[in-house]
Amino acid sequence: MHGRKFSMFRHSASAALLAAASLGLVLTGSGCAKNPEAQFAWRDSTELLIPDARKTVQKTMHESFGTPHDLVAWARMPVQYGGLAPAAAATDDAAAGDAAPVDNGPFGHQLQLGRQVYMKNCLHCHGVAGDGAGPTARYLNPKPRDYRLGLFKFTSTLAPERITRDDLHRVVKYGIPGTYMPSFLLLDKPGTGDVNTKAVIEYVRWLAMRGEMEKRIDDELVDYSLASIDDEIAKAKNSYESAKASGEKADPPPSRSALTRKAAGDFKTYLAEDYADAVDGTADFIAENWIRADEEASLIVPKVARVTDNAASRERGRLLYMSDKTKCYTCHGHTGKGNGPATEDFWPKPGSTEKYANRGLHDVWGNKLSPRNLRQGQYRGGRRPVDVFRRIYAGIKTTPMPAFGGTVLKDEDIWDVVNYVMSLPYEPEVPSAGPAKAPRMAATEARQ
Repeated sequence: MHGRKFSMFRHSASAALLAAASLGLVLTGSGCAKNPEAQFAWRDSTELLIPDARKTVQKTMHESFGTPHDLVAWARMPVQYGGLAPAAAATDDAAAGDAAPVDNGPFGHQLQLGRQVYMKNCLHCHGVAGDGAGPTARYLNPKPRDYRLGLFKFTSTLAPERITRDDLHRVVKYGIPGTYMPSFLLLDKPGTGDVNTKAVIEYVRWLAMRGEMEKRIDDELVDYSLASIDDEIAKAKNSYESAKASGEKADPPPSRSALTRKAAGDFKTYLAEDYADAVDGTADFIAENWIRADEEASLIVPKVARVTDNAASRERGRLLYMSDKTKCYTCHGHTGKGNGPATEDFWPKPGSTEKYANRGLHDVWGNKLSPRNLRQGQYRGGRRPVDVFRRIYAGIKTTPMPAFGGTVLKDEDIWDVVNYVMSLPYEPEVPSAGPAKAPRMAATEARQ
C-alpha cells in the first residue's frame, strides 16, 4: 500500500463490510434484556459543530470506519486488515504485492480479531473509541492513552513521526513501567506467532487513524462551529458597544439564530464545492504519515556506538545535564529526583496565553505530568540504553520533554547523558549547589 491511493470500500457478505460479533458487554440490570450496542464516542469538537456540519462529519466517519459492531475496512488507510481485499484480488497489482497478502483467513479477519482482543483486554481503560475514557480510566493516574490524536509518547521514531508497529508490539508485550498499562506477554499461546498481539496492534492503529480523521475534519470545519458563532457575536457586540461609546451610529449585533442560519448557508456551499476534497486530502495526509513511520528513514539509529560507560563519560553527561545547553535539571531536578523548578511554575496552555490552573507540567491532553525520578531506574519508554538515547534524541511526544538530537547534542554527547542518567540509581545522592556551581569544566573539555 506504500504510496498508493485506494478507493474506499465495504466488506460485507456481498462487498466489503466486516461483520462484527456481539461485544458481550456486561451490564447491571434485571432479566434478559438485550445489551445496547457499543458506540464510538464523538469528539467534543464534533458535537459543537452546527447541526448540518455535525451530521456530515458523523456520516463521513460512519461510511469510512463504521461502528464497533460493523467495522469498515477503508483500504486507503495503511492497516493490515487480514486476507486479500476482493476488489484487489482480481488485479495484477495484487499479485505484485500492493494489496495485503493472503494469510490463511478471509478479508478483514485480522481487524475483527483485533477488535475482539481489544474489547476483552483494553476497552475498560482506553474506551470503545480509544479516547482513554473507559469505565476504569477515572481511577487511574497517569490516565490511559487517548489514541485519537494519532500520537503516542514512547516511540523509536524521529520527533515528527508516528509510532511504529514494533513500538506498539513492545508496549503490548511488556507494558509501561510505573503506569497501569500491564504486560500482555501471555496474550498469545507459544507457537501462535503473536496472532492476538498483531491483531490488536492493527486495531489500535485503526482507532488512532479514525480519531485523527475526525479531529482533522473538525479542524477544517471550525468556521461552522458554535464556538465560531460565539466569537463572532462577541466581536460584533464589542464593536457595537465601542461605536456607541464614541457616539457613532452602528447596527446592533446580529442574533445567534441569524448567525446560525448564515453559517448553515455557508456550509451548504462548502459541502457542495470543497468538502470532498478536504476529506480526500485529510485521508492522504494521515495515510502517508502512518506509512512513513514504518520506513527505515524514520527510525532513530545512533550514528555511533554507545560511548564506553565509565567515570569520564558519566562526568561529561553530568555536565551536559546541568548545563544551559540542555537544562535537564529544570525538570528532573539537580539530583535527578524529578523535582526541578519547572514543577513549581504555572505554565501556559499550548497555543494560548491562558495558564493551567495547577502548577507543573502537562501533556497535550491537559493531564498533569511529573518528570521522571531518574534515581528510581524506572523508564516508561524502556530501560535499554538505546531506549533512553531515543528519549533524549527525539524527546517524548505529547509532553514538554524536548528533542536534543541532531541540533543541540551530538550522538556522542547523548550517550554521555545516557550513561550519567542510567548511573543515578546506583550512585549516592550528593546535594547540588545548582547549575552555576556544578560545572567544573566545559563538557567539550571533559571529553578530551
